[in-house]
Amino acid sequence: MVAIDDIHKLAPDLLKKSKAQLEREITERQMAMAEIERAEMIKAKESVAAEINRHVEMALEGVKFLKANGHLPERIITAFSRGEVFNPTSFLKTVTPESLVSATLAKPRAPRMTKAEREAAIAAGTYKPRRRRTKAEMEAARKAS
Repeated sequence: MVAIDDIHKLAPDLLKKSKAQLEREITERQMAMAEIERAEMIKAKESVAAEINRHVEMALEGVKFLKANGHLPERIITAFSRGEVFNPTSFLKTVTPESLVSATLAKPRAPRMTKAEREAAIAAGTYKPRRRRTKAEMEAARKAS
């Protein structure tokens, strides 16, 4: 079998598209591939998530049983309590396969600006550094809403 590496024979319609349109299609295909890969990873983590959830449920049942029968040490009761309320479910939580897979696969973050790029942008006047809000500003925003 002979490989075709002439774009005129392989896909002549691509030559009629603009560079921007081709780049957009490349980006769309990369996003689709990333989403397919993420879906495959989620499917692979389903059994792990089920096993984790089974162990969490058993641990909750065990802690509740030990407390009900007076065999749970005070340190453990304190660790699983919020104030005076004993609630181990607020500390031991079940998981989903999606939570086990990194969300960054489907949505890559924008690259951070390097120090040299930042200094060049400041010199050019195009960079506006982010400023933290003061407590007074946060309280005023809270009161306004």
